[in-house]
Amino acid sequence: MTSASEPPVLVVGGRGFVGAAAVRCLLRAGRRVAVFGPSSPVPLPHGAQEIAGSIEHGEQIRAALAATGADRVVSFAAFSAGAVGLARSGESDPEGAFAVNVLGFRRLLEAAADAGVRRLVWTSSTVVFGAAEDPAVRVDEDAPRRPVHVYGLTKTLAEDVAGYFRRMRGLETVGLRIPLMIGPGLWYDGAASVLKRMVGAAAPGVEFPAEVPSGSFDAMHVDDLGRLIDRTLDAPPGLAAAYNLAGFTTSYREIAAALAALVPGYRPRLAEVPPAVFYPLQDQRRIEADIGLDLAHDLRSTLADMLHERNPAP
Repeated sequence: MTSASEPPVLVVGGRGFVGAAAVRCLLRAGRRVAVFGPSSPVPLPHGAQEIAGSIEHGEQIRAALAATGADRVVSFAAFSAGAVGLARSGESDPEGAFAVNVLGFRRLLEAAADAGVRRLVWTSSTVVFGAAEDPAVRVDEDAPRRPVHVYGLTKTLAEDVAGYFRRMRGLETVGLRIPLMIGPGLWYDGAASVLKRMVGAAAPGVEFPAEVPSGSFDAMHVDDLGRLIDRTLDAPPGLAAAYNLAGFTTSYREIAAALAALVPGYRPRLAEVPPAVFYPLQDQRRIEADIGLDLAHDLRSTLADMLHERNPAP
């Protein structure tokens, strides 16, 4: 638990699915948290301070840093056109995606460097690697980045911008290349839309037909990411600029079997089709060595959490 005299962690983009989960984790860890982003009628978790503003306006970021005195920043800021997911948002509005994910991110880094922030942890994405050359082979952090969509391109450029500020301004940026994030509170569609519908339909006697992508993919419970971010904020100096995250590896066939076991009588009926892009599986040994991973959730416990959210026990 941190001291009450320490400045709060400034969380940029703390109202999305991933960001909100991280805010809750940081608060549970005893940290003071200030959330910077567009105002919303949805209340923040108890104890979090709200600072309205946009990453597209550098003066608002600077004001938030000055008001809080934050020396550690976490950024989840990403362009979203609603519930369609980040990838489809980027394809539908590339200008918006570049404005937030690249130009807005640069403004954040510049303001953080000027304010003397000592560490900035942010979420990149495993989609920077583009299509896998071999879907069965895991890739490490040094694999070539070959994005195939606008969202992946903006994250690739953001990694380069972060690297520039590390070299030229001494700002310690740490990018976490997150896989598919799932767990309670999943509200958007996009890559997790089929999984969300499978969980939502789970009931005894229900047959759920669905067309799903074939092959394996990496996924992670949002609470595990929140705990990792908490640990990363206090890790010793000298962290790498980017880390791959795999969480756990699964498939829709495995998800269907796990849901059928958790909800007896539920019968998902899946038709597998090749995905538009086979993204490579991630090698996460570097972050295990440098920071450590304490993953509390596997596929079964993640799905159990999602089912419990839908039907909480009395």
